[in-house]
Amino acid sequence: LTALARSKRPDIAEHVVHWMSSVSAEVNVYHFNVLVNAFAKTSKWLKAVQLLGTMEQGTVEMDVITYSAAISACEKGGEWKMALELLSTMGEDMVEIDIIIYSAAISACEKVGDWIKALGLLHRMAETKVQSDTIACSAAISACEKGGEWLRALGLLT
Repeated sequence: LTALARSKRPDIAEHVVHWMSSVSAEVNVYHFNVLVNAFAKTSKWLKAVQLLGTMEQGTVEMDVITYSAAISACEKGGEWKMALELLSTMGEDMVEIDIIIYSAAISACEKVGDWIKALGLLHRMAETKVQSDTIACSAAISACEKGGEWLRALGLLT
């Protein structure tokens, strides 16, 4: 599966997983994570998100890697609302939200210039004691810039 994902053939990897299921082979979170990552890397955000639904139906628990890949897929596809929805679902599922996930969600907001949501996520990071990094801050600054909020962007530099 990993080789198919690396060669940007998530469609074939998905067929392999379906075949595994059909012959009663164990299909677990690792297999789905490879698939979600593969679809994320090929900018097929909708397919990545649909796989989360497939996991729920098959009682395969999603983990931080699953959500991270799906949120990144949404970010690459400019689907910031879906990225934030997945972030919310993570909290409901009691999956720990780390800096990588916050950064992907902030980047999704940045792509559409939604500085309010980007700054809200930075604030939420601080509240939940997740240490911000250069990627998260840069994306938030860029969101402020795109939204014409240069004073807020400057405030993030301090």
